[in-house]
Amino acid sequence: MQSHKTVWILSLGIAVVLTCTVAWLLNRAPTGDCPAEAPVDHTAHKVLATKVVVQPWLGEHHVYGVFMVPNRYRHNKTYVLRMAVQGSDRVFAGGERSGKQYVDDASAESGHYVLHSYLPTRVALRFLFDGRFGDLRNPCNWRLVFVERSS
Repeated sequence: MQSHKTVWILSLGIAVVLTCTVAWLLNRAPTGDCPAEAPVDHTAHKVLATKVVVQPWLGEHHVYGVFMVPNRYRHNKTYVLRMAVQGSDRVFAGGERSGKQYVDDASAESGHYVLHSYLPTRVALRFLFDGRFGDLRNPCNWRLVFVERSS
């Protein structure tokens, strides 16, 4: 009987420590300010996120940026669309080019359309366990890059 009580108390203690650790990681502030502007590449055009949704515990498609993209990119096949998040060494495929005017409480400004771009849940969890979840929640760390296709 005594050993069952000890196992129960130990299990409860571990659960409390894990819960507190995850709560602390989720609420960490960004590790730095927004990154400085990179040198201008005349073959690439950058658009920063206006909003980010980061809820990886809800599963796939719950980590994404919302971008206001100029209409000139809407159906333009001369550009390759990529998304990058500051702090990740990977570049991801761009978002949905649906041309929507309204997504997640964000309506397109005149001459723009709203675009979603998703980040894989496993990448978001990597940010969490690396203690950089605050960086992921900061919209200035998300960017869409339109790179001109080479002829």
